[in-house]
Amino acid sequence: MLFRSGHAMRRAHSEALSSAMLALCSMDAWNSESGGKESVFDSFAAVVKALGNGRRLELMELMAQGEHSVETLARMAGMGLTSTSAHLQTLKRAGLVRARRERTSVLYQLAGDDVAELYTAAKRVALTRYPQLRQALDDYMGYSEAQAPGIDPSAVTSAMVVIDVRPRQEYEAAHFPAAISMPQDELEERYRELPDGAEVVVYCRGELCRMAREAAAWLRERGVDARAMDEGVVEWRATKGVTLSIA
Repeated sequence: MLFRSGHAMRRAHSEALSSAMLALCSMDAWNSESGGKESVFDSFAAVVKALGNGRRLELMELMAQGEHSVETLARMAGMGLTSTSAHLQTLKRAGLVRARRERTSVLYQLAGDDVAELYTAAKRVALTRYPQLRQALDDYMGYSEAQAPGIDPSAVTSAMVVIDVRPRQEYEAAHFPAAISMPQDELEERYRELPDGAEVVVYCRGELCRMAREAAAWLRERGVDARAMDEGVVEWRATKGVTLSIA
């Protein structure tokens, strides 16, 4: 009787082990087959991986301003045409940008405001969690708070003069309400157009763009009461915190 009981117990254990192995094999098959869990996370990773390149992130910030040709993006980013085109194709395959053909040019822009939201969310986490980015940004800006103080968009009033120092094409795509287009390369010849004693607010593409800080500091050196907005078009598209105007 004891022999039969022990044999039965060993057989039951063997059957349980076999069932467990079958279950694991089935799970592995489910994970590896098309449509399985690994496929889900690998597809997710393809989108995240497309963001994992500094040049592509810079192109995304530029495309958040409006639609640009490959040639224009290459010139603005200081990159070669071939490299720019390859980066754009990577972003396009990940569904982050869209393209259309106009005569002989291909024009690219972000696929939607949700992509701007993804960009700013990644930037916010990186600035909070990765001190090297904050240090690199401070070094890049080059101007101290005393030279070019900032201002939040919510503090801007109708009595202030708001100027957009981005290229005119970007201004025409979308701009802060009532903002005046005064591209950075025109600032020296046009800044006298600003009313005497006016409170001037300057903005550009976004938090990682230094044109607004540079312009505000330059104006302050000439006696203009100028402040810079750290936020720009890419943040406003993401948060809807500012209703952008279309020229």
